[in-house]
Amino acid sequence: MHRLVTVLVLLFAAAPFAACGPVRRENPQVLTTTTILADMAKQVAGDRVTVGSIVPAGAHVEEYEPRPDDAKRMSAAKLVITNGLDLDKWVEPLLRNATSGTTVVVVTAGLPDIDGNPHMWFDPALARGYVAKIRDALIALDPSGRDSYMVSALRYSQELLALEVELKAKVATIPAERRKLVTSHDAFPYFAKAFGFEIVGFAQPEPGKPPSTGELADLVQKVKAARVPAIFSESGGSPQLAETVARETGARLVTDLPTDSLLDKPADSYIGLMRVVVDKIVAALK
Repeated sequence: MHRLVTVLVLLFAAAPFAACGPVRRENPQVLTTTTILADMAKQVAGDRVTVGSIVPAGAHVEEYEPRPDDAKRMSAAKLVITNGLDLDKWVEPLLRNATSGTTVVVVTAGLPDIDGNPHMWFDPALARGYVAKIRDALIALDPSGRDSYMVSALRYSQELLALEVELKAKVATIPAERRKLVTSHDAFPYFAKAFGFEIVGFAQPEPGKPPSTGELADLVQKVKAARVPAIFSESGGSPQLAETVARETGARLVTDLPTDSLLDKPADSYIGLMRVVVDKIVAALK
């Protein structure tokens, strides 16, 4: 009994010293507008920060409507990463909930755009520009992690360079005269420029607005004249217009082409999404 009492006394005496041990570092909160940006940020950040996306996987970014919980998440963020060029313009009111010390980074800023189109990530070279901006923002947020961020960003950029080579080799198997794109909306100008495609047209000239009868008839004529092999309907949107064009022209219809949001495997990362996009296009156009 005496021995048990002695042990208990020693344990209670040591408790205050145990409580004064090393304080666990709390990860800064980083919030992105899209799942693609979140994946890129995670690749660079590793476990030094906690990264989340406002728009959930599978949702259409341009048509997203913020929820009440998004304002709460914004208030906790130390760094906010946006795409810009109006892809995620709905984030602007949410930014009023950010604290005064929160940094906002626009990854497309300063990169060469095509007529203000926001879908730059479809060119892996421009995606590497995104990574550089994310790296610099993380270093500014967490200077002690500089070496880690530099190494991770270099590794990931090299992976994206290898991805670009891989995808161009796949595209090269499509005969040049068949490298023609018709999609739901204007999401692929950077992709077309990077990989050597001609954009014949898109079913929805203005986001959120159906085409006029004349515009749809004009697209059908263009598709017939260019002998376009396939029409692509993008994930997150209605395939109805693409179905109409395919039916009127006899072109093959390919659905669920990923665009601005990650999906289930294998399109659950930026690299995976790009592979799925190219594989679908190559299979339809070869």
